[in-house]
Amino acid sequence: MSNLSKVSDANAEFWNELCGTQLAEFLGIKNSAPESLKRFDDWYFNFYPYLENHIQFDALAGKRVLEVGLGYGSVAQRIAEHRARYFGLDIAAGPVGMVRHRLEQAGLSGMVAQGSILNPPFEPETFDVVIAIGCLHHTGDLRRAIHQCRRLLKEGGRLIFMVYYAYSYRRWMSAPFGNLAYLLREIAGVRDVVGASHKSERGAYDKNIKGEAAPHTDWISKRSLAGMCSDFSSFLPTLENIDSEPPFRLWSRERLLRTRIPSFLGLDLYAVATK
Repeated sequence: MSNLSKVSDANAEFWNELCGTQLAEFLGIKNSAPESLKRFDDWYFNFYPYLENHIQFDALAGKRVLEVGLGYGSVAQRIAEHRARYFGLDIAAGPVGMVRHRLEQAGLSGMVAQGSILNPPFEPETFDVVIAIGCLHHTGDLRRAIHQCRRLLKEGGRLIFMVYYAYSYRRWMSAPFGNLAYLLREIAGVRDVVGASHKSERGAYDKNIKGEAAPHTDWISKRSLAGMCSDFSSFLPTLENIDSEPPFRLWSRERLLRTRIPSFLGLDLYAVATK
């Protein structure tokens, strides 16, 4: 079995627990009834107030939209509610089941499949928009994942995605020597990811209910991500997200989000790439 296959199998197991399970427990959500999911979604979109700047839901009506990486299904339901022709893809059964449940419960149409974006079960040039928030960096092959997303897009279609930023304040705090080595490689002309990492580094971003870190995580710079998106006709990156943690522990997250710090050292790298 190849290393990539091992990563995919590990991802299918790890992400079977819905991303957001710990949040749901914190919010006291014990079922998937409409009112429970609405409480989860209200918190989610309030916590990421900039998300709708990147996913312009109103502009998705009538378009064929593929979402990769489904989590708790908040984005999926919002896309379908805005009358897009919704398709979902996730490597794990749990998120697939949740989104199917959401669509059926809300009387919304859509198709959801279990599978990997590295080998997607769709024909080329099928979609107007591909949305992938916080999942491509877990696949074990970010470059191939982006390539496959592009292959699935129609000419003029857009890939809207988020990956973890290599030069965020958290990375400089938690892995300064690894970041410095990455910076030196970039200066030398290498365009790639920060890939292999200790579980403590991965766990600072994604943990399951048992406290186990995600099986694989990549971080990447704007420059290297632009290189991976060089086959697109345009590429627009934006940094977002920050938390009340060292070195900003004395400030609230709400206050931090109003500063310019996220635009330079933010945790997340959002991008829109047009085919």
